[in-house]
Amino acid sequence: MNGIIREEGNFCLLLSTSVYSAEAIKKTAYKFADRASVVLRPAGEATLKVVFNFVGRHASNNAEQVLSDFCNELLDQDLREIVKRETGPLRNVILAHAFSRTQLAEQS
Repeated sequence: MNGIIREEGNFCLLLSTSVYSAEAIKKTAYKFADRASVVLRPAGEATLKVVFNFVGRHASNNAEQVLSDFCNELLDQDLREIVKRETGPLRNVILAHAFSRTQLAEQS
């Protein structure tokens, strides 16, 4: 369940944690701390509610644009998590080799 709702004067996104990882949602929320006050709340077993507060210094922000940008960034962060998970073993081999004094292959 993903969707935008208006609640108590705030904009909210309902995000399924089966679609986006909680880590990607948190990273995205942190990146948007300069554009809105962002609060994460559980909204069910596999749903997070992302609450955007546009008051104070954030009052002049265009809420619809911020939410649109948030969704784009969320997709980017989630894909980064997938790539990180898929390339982790190879990255570890490369790092281990870089910091070792041995060689992986014989030199001719």
